[in-house]
Amino acid sequence: MIMWNAELAKRLSCTEKEKAALPELITSLLDLADKLRLGGIKSQSGVELAKDQDILAYGLRMIAEGLSLETLEEILAIYLATSTLSGYEFLTQCIYTEAILSIASGDSRELLLRKLAPYCGAEKAFALLKAQEPPRRAETP
Repeated sequence: MIMWNAELAKRLSCTEKEKAALPELITSLLDLADKLRLGGIKSQSGVELAKDQDILAYGLRMIAEGLSLETLEEILAIYLATSTLSGYEFLTQCIYTEAILSIASGDSRELLLRKLAPYCGAEKAFALLKAQEPPRRAETP
């Protein structure tokens, strides 16, 4: 889990339009985590990721190499603390980092969703959580 301080939180600031893209990003990370749970971390070794996903590729490589969760968390915390990014770019890096740590921990899809949804802001987080809920069965009399 990312340990927040005022400086990191300030660097997350972005526009509502940029935040609108986050539910799609989070859904793609949930799908990636599902694939990794089914096929194993090494099943994604040849997958090409976008340039802005360098931290994701780096983190997945470290998981595949067997780094402990504590070491992985330390490395990623240093990465974020020394990053020169801000705004939406920094926000996505934080989301990728949270996802990497959650994948390394073996968290369920539901727990990963609960960790990532708040990055969207309260209203969008609740909508994302609702959209990801499995459909309820009709009750029989």
